[in-house]
This record gives sequence, C-alpha cells and structure tokens, in this order.
Amino acid sequence: MNIFAKLFGKKKTNEEKREEKLTEEKATTNKIDEQEASNITLDDVEKELKEMSVAHDAEQTPPQPAPRTDLEAEPEVDERIEKEIEVKEKKDAAKAQKEDTKYAIKKHDKGWQIIADGADRAHRVFPTQKEAIDFAKDNNLTYDLYRADGTLRK
Repeated sequence: MNIFAKLFGKKKTNEEKREEKLTEEKATTNKIDEQEASNITLDDVEKELKEMSVAHDAEQTPPQPAPRTDLEAEPEVDERIEKEIEVKEKKDAAKAQKEDTKYAIKKHDKGWQIIADGADRAHRVFPTQKEAIDFAKDNNLTYDLYRADGTLRK
C-alpha cells in the first residue's frame, strides 16, 4: 500500500505543479493585457474590428466562377440530347410498327388468341372471344376476327 500511495502522491504533486504554472501564466498574461488595454484607443478597436470583418467576409464568400464567353453548348450535353432523341425515335417507330401490324383473333386450345400476322406464337390468350375483342379495341389493334371453325368472320 505504501508504494501505491507514493506513486499516486507523486502524480498529485505533478498535477498540482502544472496547475500552479498555468495559474501563474494566466496571472502574468492578465497583467500584460491590463497594461495593453490601458494604451488602446477606440480607433484601434474599430480598426481591428474592420480587419476581422473583412477577413471573415473573405472566408464566407466562395470564389465566383468567371462568366462563360463562349456560346457553344458543351459536347456532353449535345450527346445526351442526341441519345434521348434516338431513343424517342425508336419508341415512335416501334409504336408505328405496332399500329401497322395486323392481328387475328382465332380459336386456341386454351380459349381465344390474339396473334400477329406471320407470328408463330400468340400475343395473348383469353378464355372468351369477347375478352379478346375488348383487349384489341382497348389497345387500338387492327384485327381480323375468325370463327371457331377458322373461317373469317369480319
């Protein structure tokens, strides 16, 4: 126990010494500050405040980019616009092709099918002929209607 007391006692004395040094330094700086404060005039304070505000404003305002003098668009923007136009044209072409495609409503093993001319597989299969006709009308499909025996009805 005696060893621990000596060790902890030394630390306390070291901490106390540090605190004493700090208080002494504060006291001396306070004395110096008091002496300097008596020599400072109101003009000096105003000048220092102006300097501080100018420095603060300079830190706060980000640098402004120089105005662009060229009127040309950036190439990346042009490329993006061209790609968007191409995609839209492809969609429009696919839509037009879909509108031009003629469909047939025929009997199927599982009901009635809507099949594009020249296609091997049904576009969609419905349980009744009426549902197939309604689907074709809702989607603005041009179609030919066939009877269950395979003859053209319309």
